[in-house]
Amino acid sequence: MSALFDKFLIPTAVGLVVALLAAASGWLYRRRRTTPTPPRVLRRFSLLGTADAYGTPLYYETTRAPGSVVTRRVGSLPRRFELTDAPLGDGTYAAEPLDHL
Repeated sequence: MSALFDKFLIPTAVGLVVALLAAASGWLYRRRRTTPTPPRVLRRFSLLGTADAYGTPLYYETTRAPGSVVTRRVGSLPRRFELTDAPLGDGTYAAEPLDHL
């Protein structure tokens, strides 16, 4: 009985446990990945502290999340702006300048 137990039952039991753990982890991984991601929303940002030749503020439209840093050319120099989730009165969101001259 001991030889049968050592050569057949222990490896079979260990293999069964490993197979069950692999199946459970694969099921949990697939289950977690199928949760829907929120749709990306197109937002319009006002680049604070900027204006074109006519005095109107510059805008930037993107689907990037608030907190992202974007680089835009203002005049002849590139400037960095951080996108925020602070709404402005005109329906746009604020993009705060990071590069101060």
